[in-house]
Amino acid sequence: MKRIMTKLLNLPGVMVEESKETEETLILSVRVEKKTADCPRCCKGSHRLHQNKSHLVRDLPMGNREVILK
Repeated sequence: MKRIMTKLLNLPGVMVEESKETEETLILSVRVEKKTADCPRCCKGSHRLHQNKSHLVRDLPMGNREVILK
């Protein structure tokens, strides 16, 4: 199921780890495959985690369900 949802999401480098469904909402817990990221302040690459905040992002609806990326 995770592989199908990852394919449907169609975001390169983003994997769906878990999905939760209700009648009105589909929440997809996602992670990025990249092990490094550029610092938004200095633009240098880093392998270390500086923050670990969760964000909720609304995506386009699927049918009559709201889609939220976590």
